[in-house]
Amino acid sequence: MREMSPKFEAVQTAVKRYFERFPRVSIKALSMRTGVPYATLRRILQAEVNDIKDETIFKLIDRVMLREDRMSFIRDHYPALAKVVAEYPEQGLDDDGSVAMLKKFRYMDPHNFIIKLALTSAGTTRDDVQRLTGERGILALEEMVDAGLIIEEREILRVHGNGFRLMDLDDIQHQIQKDLHYFPRSMVGTEYARIGHMSESVTKEALARMVAMSGELLKSIEQTKDTETGTIPFFFDIMIGTYDRHTLIGD
Repeated sequence: MREMSPKFEAVQTAVKRYFERFPRVSIKALSMRTGVPYATLRRILQAEVNDIKDETIFKLIDRVMLREDRMSFIRDHYPALAKVVAEYPEQGLDDDGSVAMLKKFRYMDPHNFIIKLALTSAGTTRDDVQRLTGERGILALEEMVDAGLIIEEREILRVHGNGFRLMDLDDIQHQIQKDLHYFPRSMVGTEYARIGHMSESVTKEALARMVAMSGELLKSIEQTKDTETGTIPFFFDIMIGTYDRHTLIGD
């Protein structure tokens, strides 16, 4: 049996307790109610998997956990999301749109992918969602439309409110991880995609200059995207830092 992470163990325990509370509910029935595949549920119960997607986790805890247990779980394992949910405890809505709900869907896929498309100035369409994510994406889209997170005007889908204001450090790191999965590897080598990595030991002054250079690049990219809007949804991620902060500032 694999060693279980605390998050996985909490999910597995919650699923087992759900079946104890509702002994007449089968794995197949829970699969249909949550959208989590039967095989995945069985593997979770038998501890045959120790790496569950965030999307799967949220689908399960919404069904199998009581509200207080669900909030406790989110505080323990998704602290950034917990802060937003705590700030908007009722429906997660404010005058500008959905806050807690947007944060929640950003931890799910294909929901997060669709949100990224809908957040661009061009928005997206049902045809694009169908083409890029299939029937699963259409179901996710309907879920977000029903929740009032995504609105449709003249066949264009957009996120209701200002979704960019939630981009704190935790969310940015999470989105960078997501973009690694979305990255079009088949386009590497063309003029439309780049990826790179480097590391070295440098002086403190050199690192400061490189950080400044990356900041200027970021400003240039931002200016270009704001002044040359079009129909091609793109993403740009950047990180630069040190593996050992003690060499810069000590403890």
